[in-house]
Amino acid sequence: GFQPTQQLLRCHITHTNSSTHAVIEENRHLLPKFKGNEGKGIGPRYCPAIEKKVIRFPDKQQHQIWLEPEGLNTSIVYPNGLNTAFPEDVQLKLLRTIKGLENVEMTRPGYAVEYDFCDPREITHSLESRRLGGLFLAGQINGTTGYEEAACQGVVAGINAGRKALGKEPFVLERSVAFTGVLIDDLVSLGTKEPYRMFTSRSEFRLTLRAENADFRLTPMGIEMGIISDHHRQVFEKKSEMKAQALSDLSSFKLKPKEWQKAVRISHFAVTIARE
Repeated sequence: GFQPTQQLLRCHITHTNSSTHAVIEENRHLLPKFKGNEGKGIGPRYCPAIEKKVIRFPDKQQHQIWLEPEGLNTSIVYPNGLNTAFPEDVQLKLLRTIKGLENVEMTRPGYAVEYDFCDPREITHSLESRRLGGLFLAGQINGTTGYEEAACQGVVAGINAGRKALGKEPFVLERSVAFTGVLIDDLVSLGTKEPYRMFTSRSEFRLTLRAENADFRLTPMGIEMGIISDHHRQVFEKKSEMKAQALSDLSSFKLKPKEWQKAVRISHFAVTIARE
């Protein structure tokens, strides 16, 4: 069976209820006023605040909340799905309406931040500003939301800042090579009117852009640019050798149709016996 290399912690599920929703409805007037979208703000579509979920879906009797431990050596639990911008006293009242959290103490209240961003159509595919050469932008300032979205832009922007300083050509990822290339091309070409999140469905090459071949698609580029450590390079070269050997073995393994039929029957029979 599965043997984790590190200690795992249990998460739990609870739900909001009619009392929770009542607290939200009673205190809607205390929510912060934003500048955009007629004072409502334009938040991320895929992880809205709990008050927005209650307001948008009044027919729902409950919303799921994941209780996630913050770490191995702490009693702090993060209520995923309950992000909010109510005043601190309202947040505590709201928390204590939820099953399992009746006696909870709040260590840090939630908050909301409204921020400006640069129109990503004003940057190049290397993430360099078209208006101010040598300035590279990555993350929320380009209109994205999400950890991975910010991280992949940071990698590309960092590489290109270094290459610019060294007088080298910019590094650009094509849409056919990486999801990062899709994300950057979408932003640079189309811009965005809401926080942008990357999905596999955005890529026309999603059948070939898979997690298990990311190494083979991208590591050679890193080696060529000199940004891959010797250890990582050696691991990749060994992995490449193993892949080449496996492909060679598969290509050289040939049987006649009757032999395949016999082999499949024997295999099926062996599996059936093992299950019994």
